[in-house]
Parts: sequence; structure tokens; C-alpha cells
Amino acid sequence: MSGGQGAFICVEDGQKLMDYLLRSDPLPALILLDLNMPRKDGREVLKEIKAIPAFQRIAIVILTTSSEDDDVAFSRKMGAKSFITKPAAFSEWIKMMKSLAENWLVEP
Repeated sequence: MSGGQGAFICVEDGQKLMDYLLRSDPLPALILLDLNMPRKDGREVLKEIKAIPAFQRIAIVILTTSSEDDDVAFSRKMGAKSFITKPAAFSEWIKMMKSLAENWLVEP
């Protein structure tokens, strides 16, 4: 597997994510979005991102503890590219991260 240059940036809550995006250049290629963040939850953030034309091309993958049908349906309706329930085992985390990198970050 080959990949390009990149950075992994973490923020603590939904408000910090929106602040980061509003001052980011270049924009991230992918956002792993938790629905259950403090201050501003992922549902609110997903709506805001998709309402801003400059952000609509960012791939958003929901990565959360939820497996509720309503959360899956909402995320898809709002334009999330994928919905992943956080795995419990470390080996599953490794597989998931490799799959995300291969599907969203590796250039053809």
C-alpha cells in the first residue's frame, strides 16, 4: 500500500472542529466524526458542514459508539459517506483504520 503525505488532527469537541475547519487551508480530505461530542454534538456539526458549500466535498465518516437505526439514517440523509460503530477489540481498530486509509486517503 502506498499513500501520500498527511496529518492526523484531533479536536476535543464539535465547536473546536468547526473553528478548525473555518480557518483550515487546505481543508481535510476526511473527517472521522463522533456523534457524541461535547459542546456541539456530531449531528449538529454534520448539518453545519453540509450547509457550507466550501465544506461539502469533505468526506465524512461517522465513527461512534451508536448503532441506532435513527443515527444511521440521519447520517446517510445528511451526506455521511459511511457509518462505523466503534470496535471493541484493538485488532478490529487496526483493521478499521487500514480500511479507512485504503478507501479514503490513498491516491490512485
